[in-house]
Amino acid sequence: MTSVVNCKQSRKSISLFALAAMLIPLHTAAGLAADEKGIMDEKALSVLQGMSDYLGASKTLSFESMTFFDIVSKSGVKIKAGRQSEVLLERPNRVNINAHGDDGSGVTIWYNGEKLTYWRRDKNEVASIDFKGSTDGMLNEIVKEYDITLPLADLFYSDVKKMFADDILSAQYVGIRIVNGVPCHQLSFESVGADWQIWVEADATPVPRRFVIDFVADDNKPQYMASLNNWSIGGEIGEFNFVEAVPDSAKRVEFKKPE
Repeated sequence: MTSVVNCKQSRKSISLFALAAMLIPLHTAAGLAADEKGIMDEKALSVLQGMSDYLGASKTLSFESMTFFDIVSKSGVKIKAGRQSEVLLERPNRVNINAHGDDGSGVTIWYNGEKLTYWRRDKNEVASIDFKGSTDGMLNEIVKEYDITLPLADLFYSDVKKMFADDILSAQYVGIRIVNGVPCHQLSFESVGADWQIWVEADATPVPRRFVIDFVADDNKPQYMASLNNWSIGGEIGEFNFVEAVPDSAKRVEFKKPE
């Protein structure tokens, strides 16, 4: 049977940044080794913790993202590709994602607390996995059993900072910067796998507004960038958003377990 998605990455890499999953393989950071740490700026860690607490306490959240990432050709030339996503999350166990690639690809994903459904719209293929439990549990299960991560999945966890904590080797608070007219805390981290920066809104709604990830260990140094907008926290989300809506014409395929 055809495999819809299969990420051959280690669990350590996946926990670093699911934002880049299914796009760019992660590598060991070129700077600090995994067993050594640099300067840990407490303000940077505090802002990251505040963002994590805020997102984790939210019963519902939704946002839109625009991501750009490098695809490196065999000749070493880097080509920028883009993807737009709309995300809906209701805790403890419901997710809806719609993603649209600039190459015409597209996926819709539903999780309703009992089943994960992944519909590849451009190929009209659909696969599903039965799992009963929380969103956290589902995300861990599909990583463990299938090496799969969902787009932007790190932001779905009830404790976002915990997903990054073991991998952070150094932390720096850069300062207040303006992102699309919004004042944000700019934070810079060195981690096992990549160097990354995050811009967190500097007010009572500390949501992430921008990510940049640099894969510095790769000779080609590919980059991943994400802009996160149109946040809604605690609003009502219609029940229909979490109901699978796949056409009868879709070809049923299976998620392939890693060998």
